[in-house]
Amino acid sequence: MKKLTTLISLVVLFLAACEPEYIPTPPTMAAPSTQVAVGTNNPLPTNMSQPTSIPLATRVPIGVNPAQQAAITSLSATLNLPADQIKAISVQAVIWPNGCMGVQRMGVMCTSQQVPGFVIILEANGKQYEFHTNRDGSQILPSEGDQALGPVQDVVKNYLASALGIDSSQVTIVSDTEVEWPDSCLGVTQEGIVCAMIVTPGHLILLQANTFEYEFHTNEDGSEIQPATLALTWKRNGGIAGFCDSLSVYLSGEVSGNNCKSDTRDGNLLPAEMTQLETWVAQFGQVNLDASDPANASDRMTRQLSLFGNGSAQPSSADQQTLINWAQDLYQRIYK
Repeated sequence: MKKLTTLISLVVLFLAACEPEYIPTPPTMAAPSTQVAVGTNNPLPTNMSQPTSIPLATRVPIGVNPAQQAAITSLSATLNLPADQIKAISVQAVIWPNGCMGVQRMGVMCTSQQVPGFVIILEANGKQYEFHTNRDGSQILPSEGDQALGPVQDVVKNYLASALGIDSSQVTIVSDTEVEWPDSCLGVTQEGIVCAMIVTPGHLILLQANTFEYEFHTNEDGSEIQPATLALTWKRNGGIAGFCDSLSVYLSGEVSGNNCKSDTRDGNLLPAEMTQLETWVAQFGQVNLDASDPANASDRMTRQLSLFGNGSAQPSSADQQTLINWAQDLYQRIYK
């Protein structure tokens, strides 16, 4: 028995000596990609420098990424939706070429420093949302064109759609900037209106519809909305009756009138009046008209009108008279 045990041990030692040494094979790294892998047709914006994609082996799995949690929290707050109703579609690690992380915003300068981060695709209520973040999620931006509307944006968008008589889907959010207005008038001066000098937090929102851009100023929660794209002003002073009348007309159709009695009245353009105003704004550039009586006339009356158009033409003499009459008739209607 002892001889048998010894023989087995010798065989085992012989086989071990013949076994080739194991050398681990280095893992194959996936090639970098400049295309976001989202599982849907959701490429990066084409109007930006493409970020450098980090190799697939370094991507953080869905569910353990702090940046992803920050994106879910942001979308949950924007949509007023529980976080558990938001589904993560994909997380792609990238290196953004600048501090704007691939999202161009009006009036915002981008730092030139590269920013490691993520492209995160989320889904809620059957719609997908793309977020761009830095590595730890402390900086997060909705992708341009894919942004979920906040409550104030939604209110202003619906307000403009109603004013123009169009569907809200035809109104586009251009930008939304948080500001502190210097007064209670939200930074918009109106004839006959006294503004309380109280700093008012709010938003400056630019919208686009019908080939025009519209600027609106709001307070913080959107309960106060002030149009800010002035299209036409008209003033009439003097004469035998002692006129001192003024009219401000906004491109979105709001009208504000004032007179000597500090009687301020607000109104809205009728559909035909809106069509005429939009035609003039599209056709003419800046127009300043003075239809005042001669300077030496007794009981002289001044009439002045300014049109803030987007075009390049100037009105003919007949057009000038039509503009003056249009503004005067509008004033009479508002004060009827």
